[in-house]
Amino acid sequence: MTGAFTFFVARTTANLARHKLAQLRNPRYAIAMLLGLVYLWGMLGRRSGPSGAPPGPLASHLELITALGVTLVVGWTWMFGRDRRALAFSPAEVTFLFTAPVPRRTLIQFKLVRAQGIILLNTLLWSVLLSGERFGAHAWMRGASVWTLLSTLYLHRLGASFVRTSLTQHRAAAMRHRVVSIAAMAIVIGTVVLIVASDFPALMAARGRGVRALLDAVEAAFARPLPSLVLAPFRIAVRPLAQHQASEWLRAVGPALVLLALHFVWVVRSDTAFEEAAAEASFSRARALESGRRGTPGPRGDGKALSPAPFRLGARGHPAMAIYWKNLIAAGRRRRAANVALGFAAGAAALAFLAFNPIGAIGTTAGTLIATWGILSLVAGPQWVRNDLRTDLARLDILRSFPLRGAALVAAEAAASTTILTLVQMSLMLLAYVAFLGDAGGAVSLRMRTIALVAAGTLLPAVNFLSLLIQNGAALLFPAWVRIGPVRGGVEAVGQNLVMMIAHVIVLAAGLALPVLAGAAVFWVARPAVALWALVPAIAVLVGAVGVECVLLLRWLGRVFEQIDIAESGIPAP
Repeated sequence: MTGAFTFFVARTTANLARHKLAQLRNPRYAIAMLLGLVYLWGMLGRRSGPSGAPPGPLASHLELITALGVTLVVGWTWMFGRDRRALAFSPAEVTFLFTAPVPRRTLIQFKLVRAQGIILLNTLLWSVLLSGERFGAHAWMRGASVWTLLSTLYLHRLGASFVRTSLTQHRAAAMRHRVVSIAAMAIVIGTVVLIVASDFPALMAARGRGVRALLDAVEAAFARPLPSLVLAPFRIAVRPLAQHQASEWLRAVGPALVLLALHFVWVVRSDTAFEEAAAEASFSRARALESGRRGTPGPRGDGKALSPAPFRLGARGHPAMAIYWKNLIAAGRRRRAANVALGFAAGAAALAFLAFNPIGAIGTTAGTLIATWGILSLVAGPQWVRNDLRTDLARLDILRSFPLRGAALVAAEAAASTTILTLVQMSLMLLAYVAFLGDAGGAVSLRMRTIALVAAGTLLPAVNFLSLLIQNGAALLFPAWVRIGPVRGGVEAVGQNLVMMIAHVIVLAAGLALPVLAGAAVFWVARPAVALWALVPAIAVLVGAVGVECVLLLRWLGRVFEQIDIAESGIPAP
């Protein structure tokens, strides 16, 4: 049976490679692949060379910081994580493997081998990205350390998923069988909470003396017997990453490999839980695929039904509102949207605390980074938010059956993505605004920051709508160059995104040139008389000019949509 699985994995890998090579005959795919490779080489090549910089102030606490980060990841996995995709078999695999005389332990090993492809790719990327001065002096040491850590975390996620599945389906019986796993995780979480509660005064006293003093206090807190014992497995997992000498690394990697082996034994012995979890994940995947083919709402990737719509669609109104509503709730009904909202709320609270109780320059630094992300989202955001024609165009036959003119449908599709993107951008700007509230003596006054925030709230909807119209227009005019349907990864996808981003920036800059010049002229003329109040007519002129461009662009794209020949469009089928 092992030989059959080996043949299956080998042939699947060979066929995938052959398929990728065959795609290189397509000039579009070849160009995208080439640009993707050049981009990755440029990004990774700059990090691979030695920097010669001395170790930073956090170097002595590197093991502690990394161990605490892994602890948070593991805790999140146990409380909220779902690793269903790693467990899911395809419908064909369910049909042939689950009914075959194959031990469940062999199926587990099969899935673990299949997962090594992703783990090895991530190992390669992280080995290059991590600093050689801080994370081991030699590339092979970093690579082996990263592979050990990622493999251990992957196995731990699988084991945690088995435990959660058993608890969900068997309740009390599962509690008796999983008491060791549950108790161990409860001790870890309880110890961390206890340390934070008992040492909170000392940590607060140390934070005012800088980051190093704060980390020294955290190190002292975890040096006590019980916290040290609880954190020991996490330190063992990350310790090889912090070693510089080969002799030290060899002493550190041995316990890490033992920890990896223990996780492997834990997962392999969970054959019954694996069968339950894998079957549930596979059936959920099959239902989702079938729902996607039919175009009907289906379960989420974790097998649970979608939550109710956050707001109801009125019985009367323009038909385009139905398209707008559909695309909005497609994002709002996912658990990810709720997590993002909670993350923004927690971030605002933390930044408000840091703004008025600064630990060094963490508050202002975080505000600068968040503001930078907000500005970059003007360019990258339209590629991230795709609840528009770039997703729906795969069902062109259904879209053409709607009682809507082409311009109205394109407007509704772009408006939904505009709303989502603008909300994200304004949330980032608000976070940055909160982070700088305590910076009274900064280079930019509070008054100017407030004006900038209000101006952003006025300008962003118009600019984003024009930007999303450009993206949707590209999908209509050049469907072969735009990813239609679900987002897929790969080096060629990186190159394709790069091509589209460059083209998008050029077209957007050309579209904004005249409105910006008109607004600047109005501001220059009115400023001597009304000072900063000249921004009001300037912004009004800019938004009005962008609005005129959007109307003209909508009329043109509407005609393009109405004239598309489904058979000759080149749009991939769903």
